[in-house]
Amino acid sequence: MPDAMVTARMSAEKKEAGNRMLEQLGTNASQAVNRLYDYVLEKKELPFPEQQERRKYTQEEIAEAIAWVDSIPKIRTSGRFSDMTIKEAKRDRLIAKGLMQPGDF
Repeated sequence: MPDAMVTARMSAEKKEAGNRMLEQLGTNASQAVNRLYDYVLEKKELPFPEQQERRKYTQEEIAEAIAWVDSIPKIRTSGRFSDMTIKEAKRDRLIAKGLMQPGDF
């Protein structure tokens, strides 16, 4: 019998769904956690893809991505804020709400 416990917090729904799935896979939470610890101790890393190093992009791939973004047509809108910068539009909205005076920066 093991001499230590590991405790984790999660929603009851996640625990129940996870336990059902683990049962379908022929295991349980204790066995899954033990296998996770065995993996971490042996490999000195987590077995999850999001923890792995991100792929390095070549200069050519970066240039292609920039060219693609630059090729997206710019849509001109009309209306009160259409000719303003974001900073100017924010200032105008704050003035309209009475939270800023026209001369304030």
